[in-house]
Amino acid sequence: MKMFEDLSAIDEVLRNDIDLWKLLYHESKHFDDDPLDKDNILEYPPEEMFPIIKLRLKHTPVTKDLANIQINRIIFYPAPRRSQRGNYATASQEVNFDIFCHRDFNDIDMRLSKLCDRVNELISNRSIAGIGKATFVSGNPFTLADEGYIGYKLTYAFRSLT
Repeated sequence: MKMFEDLSAIDEVLRNDIDLWKLLYHESKHFDDDPLDKDNILEYPPEEMFPIIKLRLKHTPVTKDLANIQINRIIFYPAPRRSQRGNYATASQEVNFDIFCHRDFNDIDMRLSKLCDRVNELISNRSIAGIGKATFVSGNPFTLADEGYIGYKLTYAFRSLT
């Protein structure tokens, strides 16, 4: 498995999904104010778009900065690699997706569930990285209560062949 290539393929899927970015970025004023009806940030000028993406899509599980900002964020990174039949060359590589949602978003339109649904639509049962299709492994809620965040860790497995 070439971990960098596989993670890059996942990154490309997330970076280029218009609906995901609308959910990550746009605030709703009320429950029926659909963020999917708002601007496509991928059409913003690069100097405006790249800071939005850099703040909201990460590859390292760091959350210290969330205490001072109210945003939504996805952090994805490799999780355990499990050999299949004791062979390193054929393995299952798990990838964690930590989805963070500030209460200002979630209390209005249950944004965390929308973000989890979108990530699942983009990743689960799709041929993105490795061989075969990604399979859902688990999902677990978490909180950063003092910072005002709730979240969900989604884990998917990608089979690989080196």
